[in-house]
Amino acid sequence: MPRSPLLAAWITIASVTHVLLAFVILVLKTHAAEDSKAEQNYQRAISAYTAGNILDAKKLLNEAIGQDTHYAPAYMARGFILQYERKYREAVHDFSKVIEMEPRRAEAWFRRGVEHFNLGQFKRSVEDFETFAELEPGQRPHLWQLGIAYYYTGQFQQGRELFESHQTVNSHDVENAVWHFLCVAKLDGFEAARASFIDLKGDKRVPMMQVHALFKGTGTEDDVLKAAHEGSAVGGALMRYSFYAHLYLGLYHEAKANTDQAYDYMRKAAQHYKSNGYMGHVARVHRDWLKGKRQERSEDQ
Repeated sequence: MPRSPLLAAWITIASVTHVLLAFVILVLKTHAAEDSKAEQNYQRAISAYTAGNILDAKKLLNEAIGQDTHYAPAYMARGFILQYERKYREAVHDFSKVIEMEPRRAEAWFRRGVEHFNLGQFKRSVEDFETFAELEPGQRPHLWQLGIAYYYTGQFQQGRELFESHQTVNSHDVENAVWHFLCVAKLDGFEAARASFIDLKGDKRVPMMQVHALFKGTGTEDDVLKAAHEGSAVGGALMRYSFYAHLYLGLYHEAKANTDQAYDYMRKAAQHYKSNGYMGHVARVHRDWLKGKRQERSEDQ
């Protein structure tokens, strides 16, 4: 942080003495030394994190922040660790501190948008992602996270347009086609969404092409589940296939307004076949979102 104005204020006082001037210089040198310590602990934290010593890295970052509360890189790095620990509110705090100090640091806006989404704060998530896109306009077509957030805020036209732009940079992604479908279904109905469904080939992930066939109307739910559960996949691969099968079967029933089936599939995706990736967070958030809607309906009856 700049300290030259403070020094200027002192030395322009006509009655300043050599002793006072020496004191000011000493204060400045002390601050510089504190900055150096914060930088050193930050660098040590990065080395610890790279080596897999997460707890040591977090401790060093805490020390760096204690030494210089205006040291943005330490907040940014600690925010990453808090994301890893699924401490969403604390991560929001750290990324917000970075934004306060460096409002044009695009990555901080993106990371906070992710955490706001994880908290189910969809409007704030949209605002953060949109700010990121303003700062990095070339990244907007790649920003499918914003498209998903639009769905939960009910901004279906914006979501539709975002997923259409994403298709231009990622033309083999069944997930993009499905989220586009979901937005169109909310705008124009299920059959209209099926009629305008993005046709594509080449998504080699299991069971994505079976998911595509289901939404297209040429496949079944059983086809999706069989593709996920049959074959030679075991362990982590089987869990991953099962996760995506249940996530997108849940979204299929979401598009058809079959709320009970949608919730059952999403609950299994979020709990039984839990994924640590971004879509794993989407499954958890969507499950909780549907659960909230179910509670609202029961209270109204």
